[in-house]
Amino acid sequence: MGQNKGRAIPVKEKLQERYQIKEILGENGFSIIYKGYDTFRNKKVIIKELFPGKIVRRDPAERYKVECIRLSHETVFESMKERVIREAKTLIRLYPLEGIANVVTFFEENQTVYTVFEYLEGVTLDVFLEGKKNNKLPLNSLLNFFEPLTDSLKKIHEAGCIHGKIRPDQIMVTKKNGAKLIGFCDPMKAAIDSLFVEEILPVRNSRYAPVELFMEEGKPGAATDIYGLAATIYHCITGVIPPHFYDRIQNTEEMKTPEELEIPIKKKQSSALMAGLASHDFERTQTIEAFLDGFLVEGAEEEKEPPKPLVLFKDPFVFIKRKTGFKIRWLLEAVVLIALLCLTPTGIRSLKEHRVNSFYEELQASSDFEKCMLLRGVGEKERNAFGNDYNVLKENGDNIIKYYDNNKRAVVTKAEMDITQKYYSYISVDFRPEKRAVLTYYEPETVTVWDIDLFKTEEYFNVEKTVLKNGQVVEAERLQVLP
Repeated sequence: MGQNKGRAIPVKEKLQERYQIKEILGENGFSIIYKGYDTFRNKKVIIKELFPGKIVRRDPAERYKVECIRLSHETVFESMKERVIREAKTLIRLYPLEGIANVVTFFEENQTVYTVFEYLEGVTLDVFLEGKKNNKLPLNSLLNFFEPLTDSLKKIHEAGCIHGKIRPDQIMVTKKNGAKLIGFCDPMKAAIDSLFVEEILPVRNSRYAPVELFMEEGKPGAATDIYGLAATIYHCITGVIPPHFYDRIQNTEEMKTPEELEIPIKKKQSSALMAGLASHDFERTQTIEAFLDGFLVEGAEEEKEPPKPLVLFKDPFVFIKRKTGFKIRWLLEAVVLIALLCLTPTGIRSLKEHRVNSFYEELQASSDFEKCMLLRGVGEKERNAFGNDYNVLKENGDNIIKYYDNNKRAVVTKAEMDITQKYYSYISVDFRPEKRAVLTYYEPETVTVWDIDLFKTEEYFNVEKTVLKNGQVVEAERLQVLP
């Protein structure tokens, strides 16, 4: 999901005088997603604001009010609001469902609709698959792992709702090793409108999407979700992302069966999976129950041992070890300083300051790729010492966010930085969930933000770079940082 902070409600603002915006997580074409905080119940939440960016904007005359860009879009927008409210009401009636991020409530404000979801600690399945070298998972264990999700999806379909965009980045792996489907309450029937196809189905993710989502006469339904689920299972067990639907229809890219890829599953199971991946919805398995029944093995073929539990989530923030030479240098310097300072309170404080200074000097002297590697190598216990670990920071603000003052060569608070920001430069390093680091350079009048995905591919890091001048975005681009 790309971010567009200019269209989003700013951090620290409140909705309903209750839900405080803590972080802008991104957009998906239909909605803006925020991490929020319920000040009444004192807990984290996810807030989804209906904001189809192709047809609406913020009203400049009224604070945060959403208005249609054209009068001709008003009927479409009202229909979208009705769909979101209808789906939110259905999911609230079904509460609690074990296999999804449950809807807590919904409300109307700023002339649009907001849906509040429970907050889940974990990582998305696509993040796990990218970080796993041999990203093939055993089918029977995977089906057991998905069981709460598929049971919940069955009840949701029976209630007349669909998800519409099931894929690995819409499945959360929680700390308790549960699989939960996220991303509900988007008006998916609008996906067939040519206005929204490019927004909601980017090229890579469209490999999990069936043809009916791209056809004006298409009708997304339960079979749409079955395709997305089957494509996700196919990716998980084979390590191969399915081809685009149009490549399959035009025979420009072949889709090999698990058997052809020499995946150790039964012939019946392979056939069941491919039936869920049929190009056209009328050829596809029509219900979740029928789809899952196809994977059952009976009689002589029945498994002798039950499938092993699938444990994906051990520690989502395991960073690689820092370069050995860099660590040894720190160790030698620390030993010398400890010997000189004799472990007095003042000496210990000086030692910590020295380590922080060394970290920022190394950071600024490194190439872009080396910066990413350095941040990736920061251990879990070191993150809050060198920067701001967002797993540690408390919601009530007891832990003050730190900035590094290049002039003083020391860590300062935001209040201290505000006094001299017009004259000096600062750096902040924020370690965020899902293995992200946000590196920000503050210069007089200019702020440069590097949002770094610490999962490196074979050759590069994915980085979103944003440059702001006097508070306005003047540059935004996605980079692949190479060695």
